[in-house]
Amino acid sequence: MTEVENQAQVRANNMSHTPAEAGVNPEYYRTDQNQSHVLRLFTAYYRMHQHSGKLFDDFPKFFLVKPDVLGNPNIATRSSDKLILDDCLQRAKARNGYIGVTKHRNPKLQYYWLELMPMPFLLGDPVTENSKSQFFFLLSHFVEYAKHNPKMYGDLTAELDSDKDLALMLKEINKLGDQLQPLLKVYAVEQLVSFNPNWPPLEVKKLLESLKGNDQAWCEVFFECLIYVMGRKSSDRT
Repeated sequence: MTEVENQAQVRANNMSHTPAEAGVNPEYYRTDQNQSHVLRLFTAYYRMHQHSGKLFDDFPKFFLVKPDVLGNPNIATRSSDKLILDDCLQRAKARNGYIGVTKHRNPKLQYYWLELMPMPFLLGDPVTENSKSQFFFLLSHFVEYAKHNPKMYGDLTAELDSDKDLALMLKEINKLGDQLQPLLKVYAVEQLVSFNPNWPPLEVKKLLESLKGNDQAWCEVFFECLIYVMGRKSSDRT
């Protein structure tokens, strides 16, 4: 077991006493022990095409599983499902990570569906509803880094007193990033997100591209604010 997995195991053990969600089986959180549970779940979902029942009620809204579980050839019957599983498997292995499993529920039709994504989240990955908290967690870290290292990219927070719209956007970014906190009680941060804490230009470029392409309208405004502050800092150095 790696040190990261060991830290996550300690968190998962703690979760057995105070689970993130009432009524769920905490064993799903343990990446070194959840393979049999996940195989049973995936077989029911992808092979038997079940979408409701106690099995689906018992597992968390999100958990991680090692990618090798998806390599079992008996999980899926449909070619489309096999392609989805294999694609996610290969991308998770490429980053030496995990498969993130998100549970959704249609309350009117009383059925569940699963969405998978490779983990940890990397800058450049698509920002979806399932990965939104990871992206904004990283964005809030960048803003904090720039605040303490203004010579590098400029300090966006220096404008807060004079720009109330900027203050509201930063508040929303922190709020969205904080949605990751419940999972950080279960998993090590390295299992959920991966980034260079020194924020080299290539990482920042990927961050800005994802920010500009975000489907929330205010994100483009925030992108322009960042470009303005960073451009001004660049001019100051010349």
